[in-house]
Amino acid sequence: MPYMSRRLLVSLCPFVNLDLFKQGYYHVRCRMEDSDARSRVVSSEVVDTLGAQLSDYTYPGATLVDGSFLTQTMQIEYTKQNFMLGESFIFVSELPFFNDYTEAYIPSRVTLRLDLMYSGSDDMPVSPSGFQCVSSRTLLANVDWHKGLHEHFPVLFDYFHMASLGVTLHASLYELCLEPFAFPLAAPTAPQKSWHASQNLPPSLPSLVTLLFGHPAAAPSSSTRQSPYLVPTEKLQRGQDALQLLSDILHYACDNLYMNQAVMTGGDHAHCTTTHTECGGSSCEVTAVTSLEEAEAICAARIKALNIALKGAWYQFCKSVLSNPDIFLYLAKKSHATKLSYMATTLITPGGAPSCEQAASPKDSADLSDPSHQERVASRVRKTLKIPFTAYCLENLEPENECSVLFLEPCPWPVAHNVLPYEAVSDNLAAPKDACTTQPYLTDVLPYRQHAQRRPETHLVICVHGLQGNQYDLRLYQVYLQLALPQVKLEFMLAQSNQADTFSDFNLLTDRLLHEVLDYIREMPSVPAKISFIGQSLGNIIIRNLITRPEFTHLQCKLHVFLSICGPHLGTRFQHSLISTGMWLMRKWYNSVSLLQLSLKDAQNPRDSFLYQLSETSTFEHFRHVILLTSHQDKYVPYQSAKVGPVARDGSLQNDLGFEMAQSILEPMQQVQVNLVRVSVDFTMTTSANSVLGRAAHIAMLDSELFIEKFVLLHLAQYFL
Repeated sequence: MPYMSRRLLVSLCPFVNLDLFKQGYYHVRCRMEDSDARSRVVSSEVVDTLGAQLSDYTYPGATLVDGSFLTQTMQIEYTKQNFMLGESFIFVSELPFFNDYTEAYIPSRVTLRLDLMYSGSDDMPVSPSGFQCVSSRTLLANVDWHKGLHEHFPVLFDYFHMASLGVTLHASLYELCLEPFAFPLAAPTAPQKSWHASQNLPPSLPSLVTLLFGHPAAAPSSSTRQSPYLVPTEKLQRGQDALQLLSDILHYACDNLYMNQAVMTGGDHAHCTTTHTECGGSSCEVTAVTSLEEAEAICAARIKALNIALKGAWYQFCKSVLSNPDIFLYLAKKSHATKLSYMATTLITPGGAPSCEQAASPKDSADLSDPSHQERVASRVRKTLKIPFTAYCLENLEPENECSVLFLEPCPWPVAHNVLPYEAVSDNLAAPKDACTTQPYLTDVLPYRQHAQRRPETHLVICVHGLQGNQYDLRLYQVYLQLALPQVKLEFMLAQSNQADTFSDFNLLTDRLLHEVLDYIREMPSVPAKISFIGQSLGNIIIRNLITRPEFTHLQCKLHVFLSICGPHLGTRFQHSLISTGMWLMRKWYNSVSLLQLSLKDAQNPRDSFLYQLSETSTFEHFRHVILLTSHQDKYVPYQSAKVGPVARDGSLQNDLGFEMAQSILEPMQQVQVNLVRVSVDFTMTTSANSVLGRAAHIAMLDSELFIEKFVLLHLAQYFL
């Protein structure tokens, strides 16, 4: 039974420690599976950057163990440590023809499993068995083997194992093997029907004959076993058609290897035709013969010649792509642009067409700040999405029906230095205007790349957690900003002075943060050129209060970006009754002054309260950009409070206070032309106590890696340039 032999070249490089919590020894284990249970997957060989085969077992270097490939073992000692892994792996996938020759067109869904293996021992384990799997990722690739697959994308492991790995895949048909497929086959789950499928294969007939000519009828009774079997004309024509199709597939696979190599390296593709002709590119007439043996010999010679050409093209391709660093960069840029475009379809801007043409009606786009409109538009956007990748990491990409949808409200007043981040790139798609400012992940660590000169001035980003938070709550913003902007010298301070207590008076919380910030800046080699803040929930109030302190006055001129994540800037008086009751109980239980101040009940007259007085103090207007990130699904912090309005004055004390505070905050910002941008998020939430109470959306702003990556790439990163 003939079979198709396919090759998948996997390069895992570079490996970057973004923020692994544990020092120790690490390597990555790679396994391949084919969706077709009838196929056989073999871990073939480890090759170096010149395509030369290495020993199957070279631990602690790259090695092959129990059908899985292992990268070289790396000792992780510090953050941002990177390793240029110099080996690649080749997987072989073999699939026999079960019914007829048209099965050569059937694509595969290939799965790669990447396991991050770890050992915390003082010394490197003596064998791979001394490692344990601490994080896994699943890579999916839809492969048309005759067309080939050439993709690169970064893989990020989970929150507790923040490491990134560059993955480059090259797949192609390798040969059409004429030898019998001697592997125990699994029963096909849904065998395809064909006109000869029910025929019994005569033991005297080679399987290649069956594939090309079908099962012949029984020979005439006068025939003897020594007489050649004379093939009917219709069988010969079928064989001619089958041979032509298989020849075209082998031609096509060979041609695509040369073509893709030329595209990725800028080489010449003209020599491909010569190669095909030299290996028998002209058509072979099978219909001119009558003997089965003669027809078989012609077909076998034709296929073998094409196999030689295709295998030669594959080896030349591997040698070229493994030794040429520009191919890595070419594929990385292509993948990054595709990812941005896919993400951009979930970004909605009012005052014009949404990212997806069918996502909303004109009525919907008239007021996308309204929660009910957001829900309706988000639902329509999700229905129009389609993943554009042929290969991707399952855990690193939002599914179409579960993606977060962002609603952007640009600055409500004219701003001379306003950032206009979006422009139409097609009739139905909006993409970041300055998307080129975000670079493909990991390309900055490549030693052979001509890097753009990194800006010498330091941009200090201070992250301040919320109620009962800790210094790591905002680390994902740090990770993705640094990945997106390697050309910017970003230094992050993850505030920790209040993580043991966030229930005290805001002035005490501010004193602690002030001392921590000033001490940190004092220990820096030079004063930062820019200072930005990222705050979450209650932390935003501490930041605003910090800016009013006389000790901070000399740094106000350096303030650049203020990202407020669910900040209760107008207090918590707009909370749902159930949430309000819960906060009241927490306030009583912890004797919390800060929660009392957020409710504007720390003074007999609310206009004398801490938060109301803070609204009348100069804070936001010292920044160049203020981004208010909110979600109508977050019930912990009222939507109007996090957005700083709009609140209508209607004679009620609650709304009048909200209106006055919002005006006190917004008017000074307008006077000095601060770029104020409101971004609202609609999440796909499963029904649970957390989602009903609004906690799920509140926390998703911190721990949803896919949302944070999207928000950083599409919108936030540009403000940190």
